Amino acid sequence: MKRFASILPGLVLLLACAVIVRQYAEPWIKLNWKSGFDLLHLNAMMLSFLLGIALGNLLPRQAWAVQGVASSAMILKAGVVIMGSLYSFAEIGKIGKTSLLMIFFFVFATFGFVIWLGKQLRTPRTLTGVLACGCGICGVSAEIAAAPLMGATAAELAYCIGVTLGFGLLEVLTYPAIGTWLGLSSSQFGGWAGTGILNSAQVLAVALAYEKNLATLDTVKIAEIFNITRVLFLPFLLIILAFYASSRQTLTKVDSGKLVLQKFPVFIFGFLAMTALTSAGVFSAPHLQTLRSVMLWCFSVGLIGLGMRTDFGAIRQTGGKPLLMGISAGLLKTLASLAAVLLLLK
Repeated sequence: MKRFASILPGLVLLLACAVIVRQYAEPWIKLNWKSGFDLLHLNAMMLSFLLGIALGNLLPRQAWAVQGVASSAMILKAGVVIMGSLYSFAEIGKIGKTSLLMIFFFVFATFGFVIWLGKQLRTPRTLTGVLACGCGICGVSAEIAAAPLMGATAAELAYCIGVTLGFGLLEVLTYPAIGTWLGLSSSQFGGWAGTGILNSAQVLAVALAYEKNLATLDTVKIAEIFNITRVLFLPFLLIILAFYASSRQTLTKVDSGKLVLQKFPVFIFGFLAMTALTSAGVFSAPHLQTLRSVMLWCFSVGLIGLGMRTDFGAIRQTGGKPLLMGISAGLLKTLASLAAVLLLLK
């Protein structure tokens, strides 16, 4: 009960902001600035993220709201779990061998590139390993999972998170406009976002910003299939990191199997469970419509919280070699994955 009482004020703040965005800000922009809405994709999801950034960086942080804002990460994950109801296993199977191989390549190529670049720049192995996992898989979540395995300090973890969130913020603001300029289809943009963007939560923000049909969520579905597929590679990268960490005796003993089980993102199982229920025909059409509405509210609330937790001060402190590594990996992944989707997806 105390836990709920501590997060309630922050949750009320997030929900109030979501109501303002969804009920007032988005309709006003659609009516009064249609060209800007179409080019910049200033829909409720993008506006939620931008409002969160403004609140988190322009106003003093309120102690009474901190825990509620932090809980927005769980709200985003709840939205992803509910999103599982939009899929069936038959649809997921349509991702195809080509797309699966593309995801596999970019996960391990990005991971290997950061490890190699870290060696060339002589950055600490602990920091390099954490950043490689974050750039290769899913950003912050992967970095949090990799930090104890590598023996990274809290400062090194914060450094890596700042790098990935900082570059990810740039991706959130530019991907929709680039996709519109290139005329990418929902499948192409979803594949690009799900492969190229460093942080999982920001994949969702970008896909929702670009989404052309909120009734079917075609772009979001493709992006999240790609995104969740790459997250499934996390245990394998953690095992590789275990060997990388212990090869120079950074850790004396690593129980990699136990760590993988502890750090694997459990919400993925919730997503798959919802997909299984949909595949079995458990949900009727009205049920699915209600779930979709709840999901969109979860995303809006969660994206406001994500924006509020994007600290420009921490991002500025990331400078130097790790920032160069993150930018290099992010740019390479963005450009190469864009080329791949243009060649391989329609």
